[in-house]
Amino acid sequence: MLRKKSKKPNKKAEIYDIDLMEELEYYQKPKPKKGVDQRVIIGVVLVLLGIIGVLLSPVFAAKNIVANGTRHYTTTDLCEMIGLDEGDNIIFFGKGKAAQVLERDPYIADAKISCRWPDTIVIDVIERKVRGYVPYMGAYLYIDEAGRVLDVQDACREALPLVKGLSFGSFTKGEVIPVENPEALDIVLHFSQLMEKYELLDMVVEIDVADRENVYAYVNQVQIILGNMENGDTKIRYMAEIMKTIPKEDRGTLDLSELDKPNGTVVFRYLM
Repeated sequence: MLRKKSKKPNKKAEIYDIDLMEELEYYQKPKPKKGVDQRVIIGVVLVLLGIIGVLLSPVFAAKNIVANGTRHYTTTDLCEMIGLDEGDNIIFFGKGKAAQVLERDPYIADAKISCRWPDTIVIDVIERKVRGYVPYMGAYLYIDEAGRVLDVQDACREALPLVKGLSFGSFTKGEVIPVENPEALDIVLHFSQLMEKYELLDMVVEIDVADRENVYAYVNQVQIILGNMENGDTKIRYMAEIMKTIPKEDRGTLDLSELDKPNGTVVFRYLM
């Protein structure tokens, strides 16, 4: 009998089929990832819009503006300097930048702006004080305790020492006067502090510091010889006590220079 030859499996075809399947699986498009639910996005947007709406609402509009530490400037002056008006939003108002604007003013040494919830803005400032006046080309320089020029005016506003004898060619508002005789400026500032200490600020006083070893002061019509100011505290204390007893119309010379000596005396001479 004739037997049919059995076909042997084609191993090469099988290998080819397997490889083809693997390649098909490899290049199969990845399954699309699930995106963020649009309802979640809409919900987040609505929440953010709600928060912004609350922050911008009249609840946080400035109804009260409080200024602390002001003497030279009024609250209205400070608000104009920083562009602050009632009704401005206290959250979005540029408080840090506004404080820097204030500190550029010569009269303001330090400034801080804060919120008092929900509708109040607080402006805290530390102002510099005028300690004396320096004549300059028909005007007066207002100087503080460091000799910094705070202002330039045509007249003296308060009863503070009028300073003569400082040598300088120019100045910059907001900076210390660049004097050629810094020791004289130190005398002026020390003198001004003693005037405040012994409550002499109601007296119109001139002080001449051209020669630091021979300092002169003038109150009303009395010339006061101070000498040097190494013992300035005692001299100004005596000056305060004596000048309160001398009528304004009296003319004379008060010599306090001997108080530098252990047994120094005070001499007042009337001028006719």
